[in-house]
Amino acid sequence: MAEVLQDLMEQMAQEFPGFRVRFKDQAWHQRALGEGLKGVGVKRYLTNFVTVFGNTVWWPSEKMFRRNEKQAASVLLHERVHLWDRRRMGLLFDASYVAAGPTVWTMRAHWERRAYAVDIVRLSRIGRPPEWTKAWLTPLFSKHEYAFMWPFPDEIHAWVDRVLDEGLSTEVKYDGDEELYATTETWLERLLEAS
Repeated sequence: MAEVLQDLMEQMAQEFPGFRVRFKDQAWHQRALGEGLKGVGVKRYLTNFVTVFGNTVWWPSEKMFRRNEKQAASVLLHERVHLWDRRRMGLLFDASYVAAGPTVWTMRAHWERRAYAVDIVRLSRIGRPPEWTKAWLTPLFSKHEYAFMWPFPDEIHAWVDRVLDEGLSTEVKYDGDEELYATTETWLERLLEAS
């Protein structure tokens, strides 16, 4: 698995100049941001969430990154979708991602749907039941830690079902993202083979 993770990081470095993985617990500004977010109810920013700023993927800690290389590669595939979207949309991606907007449907939900489609497909291919995936994703999309970006559990469940039926093409393959779609499929296959 170490080889798959290393190869993926090398490809991402080619795709996104300046790409790097850094660790929140080693950066004062990330720790300060984490403390600030606690005030608005996001208590796990420093311990549970991997975040993209620019072409840097911020992991909670190096220990977490190194502990499970399969999980690290899976998370990087998710973050890679964000990096593609940011490259295509530029500052509009950043602004639309952080803008809370109406809580009924935010652009953050749009961007996260694209990235989480990779997770849904991967979990399905390793045999995770749809009910588990729905139970995992519903609070992420509908609760406070992602700013109530899509607070409709039934719609989230229907979306998961659609991704399970149609695969990555539901979210990842549109607007000329054929290369992202094809390379993501290839990486998912490599992850499965390395398991």
